[in-house]
Amino acid sequence: MEKKKIISEILEHSKKTKSVLSARQLGDSSNQFVGYILDFNDQIFIMQQITTKGLKNGLLIETIDNIETFEMGDYEDAYGYLFNNIELISEQTVGNLKLPKSSNWKFEMLRTLFKLDKIITIQLKTDDNIVTGMILGLDETHLKFNPLTNVGKDEGTVIYAIENISTFTVDELESRKIKVLNQWRKKKA
Repeated sequence: MEKKKIISEILEHSKKTKSVLSARQLGDSSNQFVGYILDFNDQIFIMQQITTKGLKNGLLIETIDNIETFEMGDYEDAYGYLFNNIELISEQTVGNLKLPKSSNWKFEMLRTLFKLDKIITIQLKTDDNIVTGMILGLDETHLKFNPLTNVGKDEGTVIYAIENISTFTVDELESRKIKVLNQWRKKKA
């Protein structure tokens, strides 16, 4: 009986405030629904699901007894922030870049992106590692980089040899999301 009371309080709070929460299915730790509660009773709930980009993603109708955990924390707060501020990531801001003419094109392009203060994603040819973050500085041989997690958490500083970078992208939707969440975290701190 106490469990239902606690769950009712959590679901009611989400419904009233549109607070984002996660619902993890019983016996399936990989299946997690994220959104806010539209309605519920003693047996079932209806959740407005949201994507990792903060967009509405359909309704979930599920039994309360089929949920192992309801979670509210940093992860859910981040996606709630995106949901309420979707306009911050929806528009691509880099439409074109000038193609470098020198043989040191990676350095030239990275220098341009550094001046634009854009978040980028790089792929290393040495281990197929893909990392998203901000350029902190560079010279002709090395890139000083601030990797960020997919929810905008700062992961410190890493130095990469420019010759080991095989690919980089700029201003992708996922990258814009990460940058917005990183800026939000800095404001909260």
